[in-house]
Amino acid sequence: MHLLIGTILLRPYVFVFLVSFLFIAIVNFGVRTTILFSILTYGVALGCEWSSVHNGFPFGLYHYVYATRERELWAAGVPVFDSLSFTFLAFASYTVALLLSSPLYRRGWDLRILDTWKIRRSPRVWLMAALFMVMIDMVVDPLSVRGEKWFLGRIFWYDPAGPHFGVPISNYLGWYFVGAITIAIFVALDQLLNRSAARPAGVAERLPSRAILGPLLYAGIAIFGITMLFWIGAAEIAWASVFIYLPFAALVAHILTRSGSYGDAADRERHLADFHYERDLPVFTCESGETAPLRRRL
Repeated sequence: MHLLIGTILLRPYVFVFLVSFLFIAIVNFGVRTTILFSILTYGVALGCEWSSVHNGFPFGLYHYVYATRERELWAAGVPVFDSLSFTFLAFASYTVALLLSSPLYRRGWDLRILDTWKIRRSPRVWLMAALFMVMIDMVVDPLSVRGEKWFLGRIFWYDPAGPHFGVPISNYLGWYFVGAITIAIFVALDQLLNRSAARPAGVAERLPSRAILGPLLYAGIAIFGITMLFWIGAAEIAWASVFIYLPFAALVAHILTRSGSYGDAADRERHLADFHYERDLPVFTCESGETAPLRRRL
């Protein structure tokens, strides 16, 4: 118990992201999918980290510093918080890909996506989400290898150091590999557990703009990483990270403000055909019972 408490006190930012992920995933995809995904993804991430520490696959060879073994939880020679972060990073990346691939719908301040089962399981969403996970690591990993300059502490080093601010290219290839696996797990669980007409336990379909909470979590993690890079004086890495995300942010803004991104009546019906429990939501109907306007500019 003292190690669990110590882990939370040492890594409070990780648990803020973790709790945010649990809430967002439950209100969008249900309790069962969220819990099973968290357990399975943690297992995959832990196995891959153990493999990398011992033989360099898939992230490249690196070594952990055991300075905090008596202060926080470790498993199989890896800090628990490290493998745990893969759960919310994979989930947040998937929600961004889903947002960018689905028709949008807005009524007032309630922004929703008209996703379908076909969109959720499409290879395009899956492979894009894995790429977005690599993008977030291009901010997080250069920051992590400089952990001695902030409250993370020096916890590991690459053997040898790589060309991207000390991070080897194999690390990013490994992140794409693990991201593709973990996001495929989420898609499979979602379809297996949530395909029935009934509302999944925990889903809060009346929560306004619930579908954009995941992308906001993704943005929060990226902003945290870039802010910390500026804070520790690694301005060259911070600016490189800004320019990684600047075109991406422009693309997202373009999609959200383009009238053509917003679905029509057919898109709405396809969405409601797959998610029957949303059919009577006030956001999709006017007070008169007629369909709300679908094409709007933000």
